[in-house]
Amino acid sequence: MPSLRILFAATLLGLCFITPLQAAEVPSSSEVQRNLDSLAERKLPEAEQKALQKTYEQTLSFLAQASASEQALSQLKTQLSDAPRLISDAQRELLKLKASPAKPAAQRLSNATPAQLELLLSDRANQLTDWQAALSDANSLIITAQTRPERAQAEISSSQIRLQTLSNLLKNGKASSPEQRDLLLAEQAALNALLQLRRRELAGNSLLQDIGTSQRDLLVERIARSERETRELQTLINDKRRQQSEKTVAELSVEVEKAPTDSLLAKESAINLRMSDYLLRATARLNELTEQNLQTKQQQDNINQSDQALEEQISVLQGSLLLAKILNQQKQALPQIRVEKNLADEIADIRLYQFELGQQRERISSPSAYVDKLLAEQTTEQDTPELRKALLELITSRSELLERLNRELNELLNQSITLQLNQKQLQSTAQTLRTTLDEQLFWIPSNKPLDLAWLKQLPAQLKHQFSSMPWGSAIKELGSGLVNQPLLFLPLLLLILALLWKRNYLYQKLDDLHQDIGHFKRDSQLHTPMALLLNLLLALPVGLFLMLCGFALQIDARGQNANLGMALMQMAQVWMLFYTTYRILSPGGVAELHFRWNRPQVAF
Repeated sequence: MPSLRILFAATLLGLCFITPLQAAEVPSSSEVQRNLDSLAERKLPEAEQKALQKTYEQTLSFLAQASASEQALSQLKTQLSDAPRLISDAQRELLKLKASPAKPAAQRLSNATPAQLELLLSDRANQLTDWQAALSDANSLIITAQTRPERAQAEISSSQIRLQTLSNLLKNGKASSPEQRDLLLAEQAALNALLQLRRRELAGNSLLQDIGTSQRDLLVERIARSERETRELQTLINDKRRQQSEKTVAELSVEVEKAPTDSLLAKESAINLRMSDYLLRATARLNELTEQNLQTKQQQDNINQSDQALEEQISVLQGSLLLAKILNQQKQALPQIRVEKNLADEIADIRLYQFELGQQRERISSPSAYVDKLLAEQTTEQDTPELRKALLELITSRSELLERLNRELNELLNQSITLQLNQKQLQSTAQTLRTTLDEQLFWIPSNKPLDLAWLKQLPAQLKHQFSSMPWGSAIKELGSGLVNQPLLFLPLLLLILALLWKRNYLYQKLDDLHQDIGHFKRDSQLHTPMALLLNLLLALPVGLFLMLCGFALQIDARGQNANLGMALMQMAQVWMLFYTTYRILSPGGVAELHFRWNRPQVAF
């Protein structure tokens, strides 16, 4: 019996411990989703149904957050376990790259054809894009690791406070329904999963930063080598194109020299030579546009990578001084874009020349018939088999030249249009990124906030600043700078005095103009410009005096006079702008009577 009593007591004690655990079991996503899907079948009142729907959706959201944190934790554990190998591999590969100087492409690929080189260039460009994306990820990993301690500490602290609140709510039975209890349990599970993830990230933060640093160093070296090889490949392609065109020009030049002067053979050879010259110029221009396209594409890739990383950096470093430093660096790194202004005209010229080439190709589509027509038009030369054979060779060579020139022009047209589109896109992307950087830099505080400690230090700092200023010499220099320019002051001072003397007259004239507005006889189109001019004259005395003093001090330029003079001139501009605007927006003024703005809008 005692043993049965002990067993029974143990069973009851176990049930006491099991029951809370079962009651605190986190609901599954599938169960909550089924309840949400069958909610309409319960025929509840509309308000209660919407409240339950919102509760179920929030529960699903917390469960999804918990699942995402658990998955991220699993990936983090794998990443940390692989970290020593990844760091070692990256460092070893970097040392290997630095120890093996790159062999110039001209030596390695001297026997490759232009088509093979272009295929290799395309592969290198794709690889460079992938490496730039990986470099962006590595930089993001480094920035995240650098700022993780502060962010994680704040997040862990707030999560722990919320967990304590949730625990108290669950313990005291504050949940009004099973659905509310499931919601609290789901939020608790999401916070617990997030805490585990953040603590594991903090524990492995140094390893994560080492991974990012090692990968960044390796990728920077790879990208530098790839960009250098890309430029070498493009130069090699350009050289081979130019060599082929120069060879064609040289061969045709020899044929022209052999032909007798003023003969039919010489005229036709000269036509071929002109076409080959154009082919050489087209090849040179094609090489130039191809290089510009390559540079534009690299700039576009860099800007796209910066744009993609910018949003993440802003979210990670919001309010940090490190963000200001990064944004300033990115703004300074924005490329100075040089746009080809004559591309549109050049594209039109290429299309026109292509049309003319098409007509020439149609005329010599049958070389023998074209030669017969040429010989039939000649009266002074005898139709000999030798001449016919030479002309036939010339026209056949021209046909091949036209085919090659057409291919070259097609490629030139393609590169021109591509460059035009790429430059427009690059300008737009760079301007958007520059605007975003300016907006972010505007809202980043340049100094520490004005807190109680700053206010306590303010009297001592002001005392130190005022005591360190050379008041005597500064006032003496200021007086000398103003007094030593009497001839400069006198005419403008008279003008200022005249404006002040006629100030009442200006006010009266302005009131008369306002009263004429809307009158069918007295109103005119000159009333509004005249009213604006009168408001400007009312603002002019103070602005003119400040501008005059500033100009005199800048001429003197002793000590601080130059800086003070510049400040006074800027103050004059500000005064003219704001006082004139104030006069225009005054009650019953130009804005209300002339522009017909609503009075509440003007008052605002």
